[in-house]
Amino acid sequence: RGVRVTMVEGAEWLLRRQLTPRAGQLLAAHLESLGIGLRTGARTDELTGDERVRGVRLADGTTLAADLVVVATGVRPDISLARQAGLRTNVGVLVDDRLRSSGDGVYAAGDLAEHRGVCYGTWAPAQYQGTIAGINAAGGFAEFAGMAPANTLKVLDIGVFSIGTVRPRDPGDLMIEVVMGTSYAGFLFRGERLAGAVLLGDTTLALALRAAIDGLQDLSALLRTKPGVQQVVDWFAAAR
Repeated sequence: RGVRVTMVEGAEWLLRRQLTPRAGQLLAAHLESLGIGLRTGARTDELTGDERVRGVRLADGTTLAADLVVVATGVRPDISLARQAGLRTNVGVLVDDRLRSSGDGVYAAGDLAEHRGVCYGTWAPAQYQGTIAGINAAGGFAEFAGMAPANTLKVLDIGVFSIGTVRPRDPGDLMIEVVMGTSYAGFLFRGERLAGAVLLGDTTLALALRAAIDGLQDLSALLRTKPGVQQVVDWFAAAR
C-alpha cells in the first residue's frame, strides 16, 4: 500500500526466543530488502501526539514519526480468578505432572498452566495438556512430561521452524550452523542427542528434527564422526 514501515524490536535480533543471532540477522536482511526499516535493541518510552498518535519516542531520545502504531506483546495468562480461588500461582497456575492444581479437583491446561516452570503459550502443548487433564478429571491416569517448545511460522513468505533449545548454554554443547543461499539451518547437540534446531527458508527437515527431539533419539553414531554441516543435513533428510 506504499506505507513506510519501521519495526522496533527490544531484543538484539528478531524472534529472539525462536532464532539464533545468525538466523535473526538473515531475517532482518530480508525485511530490509522489502523496504522495512528496522531498529533492534530499541526500547519504546512514549507514544507522542494529542488526539492521535504522531510519533514513537525511543529510550535513546530518537523520535520516529508515526500515524499508526501496532504493538505486539505476546501472551500472558490471566490468573486473577485462580488467585481469588486460592490456587497456587506464579506466572501461571502451578500444576503437577497430572496437571492438577493446588485446589482439590481443579485441573489446569493450556496457556494458563505452568508446568515445571514453563508456560508454553502455543497450540500443540495446549491441545496435549487438555487431553491429559481430561483423562485425569474423568478418573483415569495420565501424566504430562513436558514438551520441547516448537514454533512453525511464516514471516513475510519466509518459513521459520524452531524447536527446543536454540542457543548453547553448557560448555559441552555443539552448535552447527549453515547458510545456504537464502536458507539457514542450525542444530544444537547436547550429549548424544539433538537439543534444538532452527530452520529459516527451507523447513523440509522440520518433522525429522521434531521426531529426533521428541523421541530422545540417540545420535552418538552421527556425532562420533565429528560431522560437518552437510552430513548433519543428510542424516536428518534420510530420516524424513
